[in-house]
Amino acid sequence: MGLTELVKTVLVVPEYKFTEVVRELYDFEWFHVEARETELDERVSRMHDVLRRLSLDLDTLISSLNISIQAGIIDQLVKKYHVYRERIEVSDVEELIDRLKKDAEPIIREARDSIEAQRRIREELKQAEVLLSTLKILLDFNIDPARLQKLRRFYSVFTVVETSSVEEIKRSLPTSSIIDAPIGKNLTALLIVSLREEEERVDRVLRGFGVKPFTIPPDLPQNIKEAYSLLVERKKKQEEDLKKSEENLLKIKEQDGARIIALREAIQIVEELLHRLGRKGGLKRFRVIHGYIPKDMKKDFELKFGEKYGVFFEEDGGEGEHHSPTLLNNKGVTKSFENITLIQGYPRSDEIDPTPYVAVFFSIFYGIMFADLGQGLILALFGMYFYRRAIDKNLKEWAKLLTVLGLSAAIAGFILGEAFGFKIQLPFFKLEVLHLVEGHGEEAQFNMSEVLKLIQFTLFLGAMHLIIGYILSFRKALKHGEYVEAFTAKLPTITMYVFGIFFVLCFFGAGGFSELMSSEKPVPYLGTPTKMLAPIAVGGAVSSMFVLILGRGIIEGIIMKKGGIVGLIGGGLLEVLENIIHFMSNSLSYVRITVLLLVHTALMMLLNASWNALGWSSLPILVIGNLGIMALEGLMVFIQALRLHLYEFFTKFYEGTGTPFRKIKPDTNHVEIVFKK
Repeated sequence: MGLTELVKTVLVVPEYKFTEVVRELYDFEWFHVEARETELDERVSRMHDVLRRLSLDLDTLISSLNISIQAGIIDQLVKKYHVYRERIEVSDVEELIDRLKKDAEPIIREARDSIEAQRRIREELKQAEVLLSTLKILLDFNIDPARLQKLRRFYSVFTVVETSSVEEIKRSLPTSSIIDAPIGKNLTALLIVSLREEEERVDRVLRGFGVKPFTIPPDLPQNIKEAYSLLVERKKKQEEDLKKSEENLLKIKEQDGARIIALREAIQIVEELLHRLGRKGGLKRFRVIHGYIPKDMKKDFELKFGEKYGVFFEEDGGEGEHHSPTLLNNKGVTKSFENITLIQGYPRSDEIDPTPYVAVFFSIFYGIMFADLGQGLILALFGMYFYRRAIDKNLKEWAKLLTVLGLSAAIAGFILGEAFGFKIQLPFFKLEVLHLVEGHGEEAQFNMSEVLKLIQFTLFLGAMHLIIGYILSFRKALKHGEYVEAFTAKLPTITMYVFGIFFVLCFFGAGGFSELMSSEKPVPYLGTPTKMLAPIAVGGAVSSMFVLILGRGIIEGIIMKKGGIVGLIGGGLLEVLENIIHFMSNSLSYVRITVLLLVHTALMMLLNASWNALGWSSLPILVIGNLGIMALEGLMVFIQALRLHLYEFFTKFYEGTGTPFRKIKPDTNHVEIVFKK
């Protein structure tokens, strides 16, 4: 578990063997190409341009045909999907590009022609609908535009304008009589009647709005009734053509949709290969490829490439600010908790992978806060069902995580003796470790002494969680060679926190400060007399504070002469005060675990009161209520467990600024590319 150790690798390849080495690296798979800020060479650039055009055409096609690239979560849960996976066998990259071009272009051409035909028919239909509406108005009102022009004393114009321009035209022609009638969503028919002497002014205004008098198109009979009848027939033919075009596009989507997605994925893979491997290396006849491989594959890599090409290794993975990529190596159930870690980001190669610790503590926290045998089992079963139905590998890991958390909640519920808010009654032994709820007649209320025990337990868990975080911080400083920081800040912080816990226990055992050093009373949980442990706790805490305040100042200010001693001591004092605040606030955050368990218990008590009142008739209420509580609390508890890790745990030692290891052969969903040897 943790991070896989990597080896920096340099591969020197003759230029004429470029396509061959691409094939071999793809076959080797576990090779991460180091990014280089150089241009693509001319040969690779031409291949890349071909792929880019195909990719853009396929993206347009997917968008136009509304093809789903991946099924949604709800669809995966409800429907059973068979993922089409195309196998492509080729000899090298150039043959692969030719194959992709040959397979994609006919589909693109056919779909593009159908899309263009559909667009043209829709445009013609739109024009026909406007013309039909206009002719219908002329028929209804018995208006003949040709006869209007023959009036001697009046100048009449019938036209069609945009609806947004109607009011402005009316304001521009205040002396004209204007009748308007809507003929579509954004168009209006206007009949403008003016005196003959205003003809020039009316024409000038209409030209300003880009409006011309309406005339029947020359390809139609100039008789309004005949034109209308012919246009109706033409519109029917256009609607039939549109339907055929839509059916053809639907046929393309159903027959070739999955293949379009597979081709798109294949093109993206080859694009990425060329983008990562096709960079200029400064040599004319050789190509230098920098990358990383897992250390345990070093021999295999050397055997595969060492005889034909120049192979060099650098095990330290670089120096200075440069860090090698991160390859996580968690297995089984722990791997699913990588999703929690990666919310903060990938660990750097010189960091500690916190996933194993997250797997343990996240499960425990979630289980306590959502402790219910029945609801936990339902959550686990849902996770297993989701795992079986999910297609995407990452979704499968989330499903595994959900299953583990459900089982954790079920185990905690079993320990507390609770299922769906009801007490579990077994004839052989009593399950309840904590008796959180006690009955007083018909009333039920929390048992405060048991609640206090639970608070103490969650505080203990929180202390363990924080101590591990501080220890990992100390370990990180040692790993980076920051020995002064490790022994003057990180280690004293750990001892200060541990001795501080002992001091608090002694304080509660003695009942106050007055008898802290003399009381014979036992320290809670430890049983040691207070007067024996208190001096050790106080001495250890004070000593830790002195190391924090003076340690860096003495070593860096006096011995190493790296800074002013006063400033370093001041910084140490601030760190002590900051630690005290953080110790208190961080530790108290874990009380929320108890609070959320009490919230869960209270909600279940409230819901189950309907059973006591209504009996079996309350079953629908119980089912709906339990589902609602599971959805609401399941999310709340997850967020709280996540918060305890992101803000209380990770902040001690984890940055999450690493770069993920990217295999040269990515995991694919829809295509399998095989290079024949």
